[in-house]
Amino acid sequence: MKSIMKDKLLLENTRTLHLLYVEDDVKLLESTKEIFEIFFNSVTTATNGEDGLTSYKDFYQAHNYYYDIVITDINMPKLNGLEMAEKMLKINAEQAIIITTAHNEMQYLSKAINLGVDGFIIKPIEAHKLKKVLFKSAQAITDRKFVISHVDMIEDLNVLLDTQNKELLAKNKELEKSFRMLDTMVKKEQVAHNQEEHSHENTPNNNQTTKYLEEQIQSLINDDLDELRELHSDIDLDIIATINNPALLSSSNILEELTDNFSRYASILSFYNFFDELSQSISLFSNTLKESPIPDDAMRIENVFMLLESFMYVLKKWQEDLASEDKSKINALDASIISDMQTITNMWTQEKEEEAPLEDLDDIFDF
Repeated sequence: MKSIMKDKLLLENTRTLHLLYVEDDVKLLESTKEIFEIFFNSVTTATNGEDGLTSYKDFYQAHNYYYDIVITDINMPKLNGLEMAEKMLKINAEQAIIITTAHNEMQYLSKAINLGVDGFIIKPIEAHKLKKVLFKSAQAITDRKFVISHVDMIEDLNVLLDTQNKELLAKNKELEKSFRMLDTMVKKEQVAHNQEEHSHENTPNNNQTTKYLEEQIQSLINDDLDELRELHSDIDLDIIATINNPALLSSSNILEELTDNFSRYASILSFYNFFDELSQSISLFSNTLKESPIPDDAMRIENVFMLLESFMYVLKKWQEDLASEDKSKINALDASIISDMQTITNMWTQEKEEEAPLEDLDDIFDF
């Protein structure tokens, strides 16, 4: 019963494997081959080391993988078993090789061990000893294939997960845009409602108008100023990156990121009626940069983004004025900001041979 169970275990490990058996004793080769064919998926034979090496190479050419196990005698014509094994291991360092040897060939064992063979079978070959050596080698091969298959599976899963993550990021981006649009609609309705309430007051006066303006300024500072600053920082990073490497405009989505951030900036300002003109101008500015062809002149791109960097300094000054809650400064820089955006837009969209007016380039540094 134990013998049958061991044979079943051996068969489980060997039934998918391919064997090359090299033996110059034809009678022994034929009788032993019959045993091997019970256990292995396929058995190829050769009667000398030279033919064995040829069969080894041919098998790889036909299947794109090597024999799982090579069993070889030592003393053979043309090329002995150790020489053949050495050449095979140079081709495939992981090749499993089992040596069959007679007692009078023990002097070869040290060389075989140094080569790294997987086992030895002493002649005359006894079935139980043969099965024991085969079981050990086949188990090691099966375990290695199991690990390799799982590594490949994990790599495939990682590729799949990476693809799914990119798809999720894209969907999240679209969802974020939808939420922003909804947020914009809600805030616009709230502003319109507040304006309607003020318009229906029986005794409107300057104090009420001032109070309403103060409330709106405070709302902007409390609810949106931090996001404006974050957008400003993100835009700055994109501008600096493009100045350092203008090729990014064509090789990445940096322009899309930059214009989306400007669009969001405009969207936030659109909540507040005292920034209507500025909001519309920034939105138009963003759309123009996004929809117009990227200039094919690297120098012009660099100049545009240098102007953008200066423009962002003006915009930062505008944010500081806003944070000060000084009503007299709220719209003080609007005209300058709008003018700067027009100058940048003109340079971005101009024909290659045109040049931006010198006075326009100077004006952008004024605030």
